[in-house]
Amino acid sequence: MARLDIRFITEAAVQLLDEVGLADLSTRRLAAKLGVQSPTLYWHVKNKAELLDLVAEAICADAFDIDTSLPWRDQLASGLRQFRQLLIAHRDAATLLRERPPSGPHRLGHIETTVKILLDAGFPESEAAGIARLLAAHVLTTAQHELRMVDPGEGDYPSLRRVAEVQMSSEQLFELGIGILLDGLEQHLMRVAPRPPASRS
Repeated sequence: MARLDIRFITEAAVQLLDEVGLADLSTRRLAAKLGVQSPTLYWHVKNKAELLDLVAEAICADAFDIDTSLPWRDQLASGLRQFRQLLIAHRDAATLLRERPPSGPHRLGHIETTVKILLDAGFPESEAAGIARLLAAHVLTTAQHELRMVDPGEGDYPSLRRVAEVQMSSEQLFELGIGILLDGLEQHLMRVAPRPPASRS
């Protein structure tokens, strides 16, 4: 067996997440996968919460590769698409990141990238963090779920009946939301960004 260290444990935990899903990811299962007793694992990882944070960090290990010469909305779209790719690469990753608040350098680095783009674009400091959270929430919500409309049944729901057959893949839903969100942010920025003083003739 390879030497037990945090990196080796984390890699095994990510593999276990992909195999059994978040609900069944436990320190007991991980210890069995590693071929050790649970007390041995606790020398390196003190509890399940710490283990989940390690897995979340590992999933987000790749930094966003952003072309800063692009307009701000294209930079945001690129970062959000890269974030989505990190999530869909692992089972239940979106659920894990929703449950565990960001604390490590990889996840905080992603947020830093998004906030910097927003601030450089001219969004107020009072709004940038909130906008970043809204954008991240959209990615997390659409990463692993298709849109399936509810069956309106026999009631009087004519609008629901018109769209009852609509189905969207998670990617289509993600792209729809990105377009709407970025259009809205562009309009909002026009209202809140400071304007240069009018030139005097």
